[in-house]
Amino acid sequence: MISLENLLLFVPMAALLVMLPGPDFALIAKISLLNGRPQGQAAACGVALGIGVHTTAAMLGISAIIAQSVLWFSILKYVGAAYLIWLGIQALRHGRQASAAVVRVAPQADDLKEHALAHGLMKKPAAAPRLTGRQWWSFFRQGFLTNALNPKAVIIFLTFLPQFMNPHAPLGPQLLELGGILSALCLLWYVPLAYILGRVRHIFENSRFQLWLQRFTGFIFIAFGLKLAAAQSR
Repeated sequence: MISLENLLLFVPMAALLVMLPGPDFALIAKISLLNGRPQGQAAACGVALGIGVHTTAAMLGISAIIAQSVLWFSILKYVGAAYLIWLGIQALRHGRQASAAVVRVAPQADDLKEHALAHGLMKKPAAAPRLTGRQWWSFFRQGFLTNALNPKAVIIFLTFLPQFMNPHAPLGPQLLELGGILSALCLLWYVPLAYILGRVRHIFENSRFQLWLQRFTGFIFIAFGLKLAAAQSR
């Protein structure tokens, strides 16, 4: 078990690590604003499970093998980079489709809609239908792969977590405890974040905002992917 002193040091530092903007944050923010709260929370659950995969890999010694092997670390790095770039390309493609839709709609359409809602001339749209299992799995999978394919998480488990562990005690249970805390912190940060962004999503339903958000997040994911691909393997 981890000592109370080490836990009191680990939890706030791990919380800061989880809250730092990165691919996980960008993905959940994008999904919550464009698709809705349940979709963003499904992705958050996927990110948390991705932490579980890294925890298991560290306990089995797989993370150490990957970190020490230029070949395996490079494979994980390039697969993760390719996935982020693919997410970026998909966002840009959807942005292009949204752009075509914006061109077909009159420029005043969004303003007229807001005016009609404000004066009771139009009813607010009904609540979005519940997610099907297939839809939930789709967003969950995006969050899971974004985290599980991140080679930087391997380094975190091999360099950051051991600083809070007792080298004279069994390492497996300690890795499980610290990894579980990291996974819980992901849920405590990203699930409320998805809820908040999902609640204010209606403010950003303007079609032009949706278009630029797709483009912006597309370039962000591609930048993350290129940065990861260009990172040193060792």
